[in-house]
Amino acid sequence: MGESGARITSIRYKGLDDLVKFVSMTPQPFLNHIERGGRHLYFFVLPFSGGLVVTYVGLDRRIEGEYITINRMTGRFSPSAKPTFDAQSLDLPILEVEATDLLDAMDD
Repeated sequence: MGESGARITSIRYKGLDDLVKFVSMTPQPFLNHIERGGRHLYFFVLPFSGGLVVTYVGLDRRIEGEYITINRMTGRFSPSAKPTFDAQSLDLPILEVEATDLLDAMDD
């Protein structure tokens, strides 16, 4: 449990594509990134039923770029250095996290 007493549930996806699909359907789509022990954790925190759900994936290498751009027509995505502002695309910002107490919930 976090300091606030909220229950924290974690969901680890098999791959980045599953996390991106999930986050792209949320009202405020973005990804958080933090490096932990040489692994790169990409995660999204969602308030749910009096607690928090942390969805995440661990990767061996960092995603190059500050955004992940998803083509809404094909579902394909790729890293991008800047937002595309393309009507057929959704740009997910990648926010760099310096520290978080949610790392214990991510048992990667």
